[in-house]
Amino acid sequence: MDPISPTVDLARALIRAPSPSGSEAPAAEVLLSAFHRYGFDRAWTDEVGNAIGVFERGDGPTVMLNGHIDTVPSGDPSLWPHAPLSGVVADERVWGRGASDMKGSLACMVVAAAQAAERGFDGTLIVAGVVQEEVGGLGARWLSETLAPDVIVLGEPSKLAFKTGHRGRLEVDVHLPGTIAHAAKAELGANALYRAAAFLSALERLDLPSGGPLVGSSATPTRIRSFPEDGANVVPGSAVVTVDYRNLPSDAPDEVLARLQALDPEAELHVTEERAVSESGAVSRTFPRINPAYLAPEDHAWTRFGRSVFERVLPQHDLPFDEGTWWFATDAPYLAAHGAVVLGFGPGEEELAHTTRESVRIDSLEAATGVYRDVALGLFDGPGDSGDRAAPERSR
Repeated sequence: MDPISPTVDLARALIRAPSPSGSEAPAAEVLLSAFHRYGFDRAWTDEVGNAIGVFERGDGPTVMLNGHIDTVPSGDPSLWPHAPLSGVVADERVWGRGASDMKGSLACMVVAAAQAAERGFDGTLIVAGVVQEEVGGLGARWLSETLAPDVIVLGEPSKLAFKTGHRGRLEVDVHLPGTIAHAAKAELGANALYRAAAFLSALERLDLPSGGPLVGSSATPTRIRSFPEDGANVVPGSAVVTVDYRNLPSDAPDEVLARLQALDPEAELHVTEERAVSESGAVSRTFPRINPAYLAPEDHAWTRFGRSVFERVLPQHDLPFDEGTWWFATDAPYLAAHGAVVLGFGPGEEELAHTTRESVRIDSLEAATGVYRDVALGLFDGPGDSGDRAAPERSR
């Protein structure tokens, strides 16, 4: 077997550190140890548990390489070809939960940042591993309030393609009324399941917005419940349909809710709320389960300049320049909330995320390490006099 590279070694260490959403401390410790080992000027975990490392080399732009350290649960280990927390190297891949989504990317970013610092640049380079991306984005929301990069490279899996955004997501519970009755005399009631069936039929025929670089909006029913739940001989008095709605930036949440409401004016619509608490318990937030759509603004100088850097760097690593958008939601809208432009690139494969086949190609890890290094160095040249440059840290 060939010697294991620093990138692969760090990816394996991160995979072996269990970090389901809300319990990321073991992976954060591995990342902090790597920051110290690779000579970052500063390294710390913030109030919500994000692991942050910084190289400071002058007054130039602030560039952030960003990924999340939390993972979805591993599930039944017997369903995996290799133990989900083993970080096994087999078939020219590193296997395990988080390999593709997205501990592999973070390993690349740490090594790439250290290589960039050795070569030298004028500016500030941040590597940030954020928490709770899979459950509402507490880490990224907090990070956007406390750090202020000019441009962010997000390492979500992209098969080494350049990404500029994704659709948003709303989780909507549609409450449909009925009237309870004995199932043996159903005509005395109003079966909420029939009403739910009518709603679902109308939802399937719904004309949704489309156009632009993102695939069109979509509305997918993912769950149905009827009440009372414990009476198989009772006509349901109410039913709840959960809709996973993916929206374009132009398809605003209030328009989404109005579109769904029109399918049954008597239905009650509720956007699910989520309470996020940091692992330490020091920070808690409650927010609606709405992940905004994100598309890097075409008229922004950092978008144009960042694209040109990727166009130049990728062929240098024998990779084609392919541009697209993610089909899943990310932390990008939270990271961009205070003006930063977010551009995407990662070694992982989207289709393997959240599955029992999760793994990442070793050659993709090595290629991504070089790309992150050279893209970061290229971004420090900046887009010129494109506007005010953000300060490296925000005051709280």
